[in-house]
Amino acid sequence: MTSNVMRDGAVAGNVKNTVSPHLTRLLIRAGLAAGLDQRRLAGIPGLTVLDEPGIRIPTATCLRIWEVISGTTWQAGGSKRVMELWRPGALGVWDYLFSVSGTLGDALAACSRHFTAIADPADRLLLTPGDDGVTVTYQGPYRDHEQYPLIAELVPHMLLQVASSGAGRRLTPLRVRLPNPAPTLSRRHVELYHTAKIEYEAGDPSITFAEADVRAPLLRADPALAAILDEHARLSTAAARPVLSWLDRFHAALETAVADGPPSVELVAHRLAMSPRTLQRRLREEGTTWREELERLRQSRVDRLLRESSLSVESIAARVGFTDPRALRRAIHRWYGHGPAAIRASGPT
Repeated sequence: MTSNVMRDGAVAGNVKNTVSPHLTRLLIRAGLAAGLDQRRLAGIPGLTVLDEPGIRIPTATCLRIWEVISGTTWQAGGSKRVMELWRPGALGVWDYLFSVSGTLGDALAACSRHFTAIADPADRLLLTPGDDGVTVTYQGPYRDHEQYPLIAELVPHMLLQVASSGAGRRLTPLRVRLPNPAPTLSRRHVELYHTAKIEYEAGDPSITFAEADVRAPLLRADPALAAILDEHARLSTAAARPVLSWLDRFHAALETAVADGPPSVELVAHRLAMSPRTLQRRLREEGTTWREELERLRQSRVDRLLRESSLSVESIAARVGFTDPRALRRAIHRWYGHGPAAIRASGPT
């Protein structure tokens, strides 16, 4: 039976599309130690507040760091290089749960339950008990991302290192499964996972701990402290302050401007404390334009209002910043190839 220990729904919604800065800090440190030019980090959103307490950064920022460090760091040892910099507490309350839980099995359950303390709510750790042990499987929404093979390599190694620290001894997993193709030289992976029992092209990455290791008491087990940290992990995630990326801030400013009437580049730029030229340059750097973003926002709002409200076309035009209903009707024909009545008739999506 698969046990999927999910996070509190309200907590997951509060931190959607964000991650704790802990792992990102480790990745950056590993990159710099491997010779990464620090100038390549310039302009990545969220890094200027990376050391502030109680924040979460955009998941896109962490993925961007993976892109920046991948070549330099993986040539210098990859996952091993990252986790060599880890010490208990480097991943916040999450890795302390491995130290104070009663058994490794208890720790794995707690760390699965509170994976959002370091990861995006869309990331999951699944625990699957078996005849010989417990398998921890990582599932994340990044399979199509160019750096996914590196993420898939790191997660089982990270779990092994943190679990071994909690147990006070080097653990040898029963097996490791990776989605990655088999490398030409597998010795590095054997050293990474403390075993030669590695299966490649095997779906989601996973690591299986032996039943004896899962049931063995941890050296620093402290049930009272474990309960406190379990609650702290939940509360600290719920209370975390998401740090918006520049594009997030732009979207917020654009939405406010649209609500006040037909928006302009000058108005939104003023609200973001920059010149219109700088605003348009920043949008180009994000791979988009003022017109594309305004069109996307208007279409989304119009679609929702037509399907979910009884507002007239005239009222909707005013709410989404069109100068008159005719301009809205033309836009709807451009987006859908037909008029607003057909959208309204189709009902909510």
